[in-house]
Amino acid sequence: MYKLDWRPDASVKRPCRAERSASMVRRPSRSGIRVVDVSEADKGIEPSVRATTERASVGILSRFLGAVFLVLLGGLLLLDRALLRANKSQADTDAQSAGLLTESFLATQTILLDRIAAVVMEHATSRDSSVGKELAKRMINSTSGLRRVWVADSAGQLRLDASEARVRTPIPTDLLTRLQAVHSTDSLAVVVIPIGQRRAFVAIIRGPSRNSNAQGTTAGLIFDGDALRNWLVRTTPATRQTLAVLSGMDTIAFIGEPDLGSQALATSDQIVRLPTGGTWRVITTHALTTRIFRWGLWAFGVFGVALLGVGLLREQRRALLVADRSVELERLYSDVKRANQAKSEFLANVSHELRTPLNAIVGFVELLRDGFYGDLSPRQVLPVDRIAASATHLRHLVDQVLDIAKIAAGRLEVHSESIVLRPFVLNIASELESLVNEKELVFSMSVGASLPRVRTDPTHLRQILINLIGNAVKYTPSGTISIRARLLGALPTSNPRRNSGSAADEASAKALLGHAPRSGTWVALQVADTGVGIAKRDLERIFDEFEQVNAGPRGDSMQRGTGLGLAISRRLARLLGGEISVESELDRGSTFTVWLPVNPSDIRREPAVTPMIEREHPKA
Repeated sequence: MYKLDWRPDASVKRPCRAERSASMVRRPSRSGIRVVDVSEADKGIEPSVRATTERASVGILSRFLGAVFLVLLGGLLLLDRALLRANKSQADTDAQSAGLLTESFLATQTILLDRIAAVVMEHATSRDSSVGKELAKRMINSTSGLRRVWVADSAGQLRLDASEARVRTPIPTDLLTRLQAVHSTDSLAVVVIPIGQRRAFVAIIRGPSRNSNAQGTTAGLIFDGDALRNWLVRTTPATRQTLAVLSGMDTIAFIGEPDLGSQALATSDQIVRLPTGGTWRVITTHALTTRIFRWGLWAFGVFGVALLGVGLLREQRRALLVADRSVELERLYSDVKRANQAKSEFLANVSHELRTPLNAIVGFVELLRDGFYGDLSPRQVLPVDRIAASATHLRHLVDQVLDIAKIAAGRLEVHSESIVLRPFVLNIASELESLVNEKELVFSMSVGASLPRVRTDPTHLRQILINLIGNAVKYTPSGTISIRARLLGALPTSNPRRNSGSAADEASAKALLGHAPRSGTWVALQVADTGVGIAKRDLERIFDEFEQVNAGPRGDSMQRGTGLGLAISRRLARLLGGEISVESELDRGSTFTVWLPVNPSDIRREPAVTPMIEREHPKA
């Protein structure tokens, strides 16, 4: 009697009591108590928390940009203050320079007066007094702005009374008489005579003094304020607007435009010390460093700050929108994740529940075929065989669905063992030899006995090879199916003959090694056929779940399959630390390569070994 093998799904983990009470609930099922993880339900709070965190980060960004605004405005204010201080400093410097020039001008005129008086009085006692007068007139005419000069002796008699050659503005006679009548007890007197708006004459009178060059004489001269103005224009800064020399309320000299409107100015006031001990004032006004520049600076700064503010508002709106969108995406992701987990759980449960009746069907069909319940009539043999084939095919499909569900749920375990590839592959090939013989295909195998042991899970590797060989048989109407194994990668060089081989083998090995998933030592286990081949655009699609290329008719479900074989094979290969690659060409066949990692310590070091790349030979 046959004994049906029924085992509960080993992938169902029994959590401890603490885990059950913390994050697990029990769901009854036909096979017992099913443990389902519902800890994802607690993650519904996480999006709102993250949204709050993102909004807090947006607030921090706003405060940071607000600080940037304040720094920019402060920088503009500081720059403007620095420009104002620079303008004030320039105005002060200009006023000091104009004051020094004014003092030097007065000193020059005083020296000229003393020289003229000395020349006149020196020739006054000689017979030819006209010589002194001519010399004095030459000195007067050579001095710009000098209007009149007179010299009187101690008795009050005029020895010289000369004026400039070209009189532009005559001096009133009564004013001149009063000035000539001045006998200052001081050594020097300076008299300002206003003659119009922002214009004046200045008279310098030297009284009788023992310290003068001509003792007992009185001398004086009158010069126009324009002479002082011409003296001051020697230095004219670019930012100067006006310069005025004042004596009390009277303007002696003025430089610049009188009407400045609302022009912003920097003003400086400087005191001028007169030789008599009195004082004048020099007032200068300077335009604030190119008003257009300052306005442009402020306009640029304000525009930049406004632009930055607009950018901040847009960034805040975008950040809030992104935060809301992130919350929505996270919620959707949580829903999809829970749905995917529910799907995986459903597939695992359904596959597990289907296995028991399928095993029963297969078992009872085998009992019928073996005559346990009596011999079958000739008419019953064919339907029973069809039932057995269909049940076996259905169980295979259920196994595939269960495998893909386990892999997706991360519950598939790997039990590594050290295996020898040649007998392992021979065993699988012998099981599938009947399928090859049914289609009259040529089957060859080239797996060298010198290949090192491979540490892998034999069950998963067996499933991979059965899927690949089954597909090769399925899609090869006629021709050859071959299995090859090659050792590739960095090998120890203790034996110089290990790498011996033809140049073609070496070139082929290098080309094949270029498709390795990463550097290292590998065993490339290849399944090649001469079947229909695969288009280049479908080389990656064939590894997707439920994807089929060159599938049979829809009515022939036995030929179509589920489209999970290659997807499961690639995932199993990656679980084993390797990969599956494919090279194919339409109507010329395909070559699937299973990359198995090799530990260098497992490579045998016999003194005499076969070449690294085994040559193909037909199976006997």
